[in-house]
Amino acid sequence: MKTRIKFRSVSKRAKYFLYPTMVLVVVNFFAFISVSVLLGGDALNGYVHTAHYFLCAHGHCTEVSGSTWNYSWWHAVSALGGILLVFAEMALLLNTGDIHFE
Repeated sequence: MKTRIKFRSVSKRAKYFLYPTMVLVVVNFFAFISVSVLLGGDALNGYVHTAHYFLCAHGHCTEVSGSTWNYSWWHAVSALGGILLVFAEMALLLNTGDIHFE
C-alpha cells in the first residue's frame, strides 16, 4: 500500500517564499538540462587538461572554450544549489509551523 504525503495546511508566508522559489528552481533545472544536451555535456562531469576544456556526458566529451566551460560549471552549481534551497526552505517552514503534513 502506497502512502502519499499531502499538505494539510500551508500558510500565506510559506506560499510567498516557497512557490516562487520552486518555480525558479524548476525553470533553472530544465534550462540546465537543455543547455547540457545542446552543448554535449556539463562541466561537473567534464574536466580541464592543459588549457583545453571538456564538457562530458555519458562517456562522450566535447571540447569547448573556457568561458563556455565556466558558464556550464556555474549553471550546474546554481541548479544543484537551487534544489538544496527548496529543501532548506521546506525544513525551515516545517519547523516554524507554516507547513503541516497529513
